[in-house]
Amino acid sequence: MLICILMLGGSLPAAAQTLITTISTGGYPIAVGVNGTTNKIYVANQNSSNLTVIDGATYSTTTVMTGTYPAGVAVNSATNKIYVANGNGSVTVVDGATNHTTTISVGNDPIAIAVNSITNKIYVANYYGNNVTVIDGATNHTTTVAAGRRPYALAVNSATNKIYVSDSGSEQVTVIDGATNTASTVAVESTPQALAVDPFTNHIYVANYASGDVSVIDGATNSVVNVTVGASPAAVAINSLTGHAYVANYGGGNVTVIDEATLATTTIAAGAYPTGIDVDPVRNKIYITNFAWSGAVTMIDGNNGSTSSVAVGRYPTAVAVNPVTRAVYVANSVGNSVSVLAGGLSAPVQFVPATPCRVTDTRRQHGPFGGPSLGAGQARSFAIAQSSCNIPDAAVAYSLNVTVVPVHGHPLSYLTVWPTGQAMPTVSTLNSDGRVKANAAIVSAGVGGAISVYATDATDVIVDINGYFQPASATTLQFYPLAPCRVLDTRNPQGNLGGPALHGGHERDFPVRAGNCQIPSAAQAYSMNFTVVPVGGQPLGYLTVWPAGEQQPVVSTLNNPTATVVANAAIVPAGTGGAIATYADQDTQLIGDINGYFAAPGAGGLSLYPASPCRVIDTRSSGGAFNGQRNPPVNVVASPCNVPSAAQQYVFNATVVPAGPLGYLTLWAHGDTMPVVSTLNASDGAVTANMAIVGNHSGKVDAYAAGSTNLILDVSGYFGP
Repeated sequence: MLICILMLGGSLPAAAQTLITTISTGGYPIAVGVNGTTNKIYVANQNSSNLTVIDGATYSTTTVMTGTYPAGVAVNSATNKIYVANGNGSVTVVDGATNHTTTISVGNDPIAIAVNSITNKIYVANYYGNNVTVIDGATNHTTTVAAGRRPYALAVNSATNKIYVSDSGSEQVTVIDGATNTASTVAVESTPQALAVDPFTNHIYVANYASGDVSVIDGATNSVVNVTVGASPAAVAINSLTGHAYVANYGGGNVTVIDEATLATTTIAAGAYPTGIDVDPVRNKIYITNFAWSGAVTMIDGNNGSTSSVAVGRYPTAVAVNPVTRAVYVANSVGNSVSVLAGGLSAPVQFVPATPCRVTDTRRQHGPFGGPSLGAGQARSFAIAQSSCNIPDAAVAYSLNVTVVPVHGHPLSYLTVWPTGQAMPTVSTLNSDGRVKANAAIVSAGVGGAISVYATDATDVIVDINGYFQPASATTLQFYPLAPCRVLDTRNPQGNLGGPALHGGHERDFPVRAGNCQIPSAAQAYSMNFTVVPVGGQPLGYLTVWPAGEQQPVVSTLNNPTATVVANAAIVPAGTGGAIATYADQDTQLIGDINGYFAAPGAGGLSLYPASPCRVIDTRSSGGAFNGQRNPPVNVVASPCNVPSAAQQYVFNATVVPAGPLGYLTLWAHGDTMPVVSTLNASDGAVTANMAIVGNHSGKVDAYAAGSTNLILDVSGYFGP
């Protein structure tokens, strides 16, 4: 094994970190948990037996009482529940919406806690109990699983539903099967303590404090390779986007960087007594606490290995990055405070069109991009950058079309797509009453460039891609919004952008720039919404839209098996002469609306700021159903999703839950005139979703429904300067 030791600490100056504020907490804050969805930060105060709740937007605080000597915090963003491990043999469950608490008895001296947000199970390491308590998050019922001597830390691989427990007194790791609660062991080195999981590679990194090495466990085979690091490794974190593990060596004053592919190592000086560590994978920054009276945080720039340092409070123990706002929170144990370092929102990215391509189809032969089908309550990850669609590793977000084919035609309550490695968000991507349905989505790349998919009910899943977003380069494009405009409608008199209806089994091209929507010749891709209206009550198996002049790809844009009115958004690259090509397997009318285009960067061009999916509003619990124009408008800025007022275009997933037939729903920027276009249709009264890019002037969005309906809006990013 190649071991390369290179001291980089003083080589290149990194961008300095900025201390925003310091917030008082209770006595001896020892652990920090973050809910990026609600922008709340939870700090366990060991000596005052309470939890400080910090509002990340205002820095105001609330105190919640816990059991005595809280030692660990875990957050389930999907359920908005916070779990605190208390030294008196209990776990305090905090409702994130109300701060109400429930107490659950666990084992002797619980020291660490972790959550599997997909299965809604919570795992508690009981140090002197020599076991792990498994809490069912839905019922709070508990199960006890034996571990080795003095279990110290836990890590969850949600992709495999395996839980790894470092048994600090027995030189082993206990592996718990989350489905059966059965346990096995893997031998490691002396005094295993901290550990971390890479869900994409299925490798587990165990810091052996006494032996000065890291045991790398292959999660598929349980084979082990030991990698020499520094003195007294105390903490481990992984950036799966770059394929590097970071080990804080308390006794060496440095961090060992392990290349996951080769296990080669690099050593970087990281200040005195590095203790806690966390990673911002998007910005590729690593934050390490220096446990000393004159406390500091050392930041490593993962791009070049350079470092910078910022002073914080005394004896900082723990650090956590908010995955949405990128702000960094540091618990100062003796200072009884939390330091907040600047992070800012995710960096802007720009669009690169791609020939529409099928990433995965679980109806195909089993494999990483094929079957099996998703079972009810199951999640699965797909590494898009490793598919056959030639998407580069530099892609930060993807423009996708997601189609479900429910097993045996049974209803699918909802399907959710999100970046792999993040907690499953409380949002949905689409719903189905048993029919084949599709929805467009812009999804951030997660760990290893992968996306995760969860289904409440058994279904096959098809994912097609038509472009991606990456940091600005000579080939990337910006977004130029247009007032929503109807480009083509085959119900109109015959013409290039009018009738006749599409003839099943035949390609038809549309010169979209020739219409009256002011699409310039510079446009290289279009943001559109397509609607099909059946001819003579005839079902439509699928519609495909692609750049004119290219071979028809093996993808679909939408499906209409029940011969109703169906809409779906799509980003379509421009083809020959700026035209788009369409193909329907049966006769159908087609409507195409546009809300913007992508072209070379210039005046008025906008970049995408990806964000973790977040629910802006659900009128079922906020205002109720409406018919006609909703009053008041949806206040996006006032939602818990931390979308800044500077956003000029929101990326939404809009879902309607109609009380009966819904002719159409239209969304538009508050202050503008209602456009003569539709966002989605649900004339059959079914729960229906569609992606929508909607403008912003005041932080509010108007909605009009041609029928009584509830509305759910989830946001996954925004376009801005």
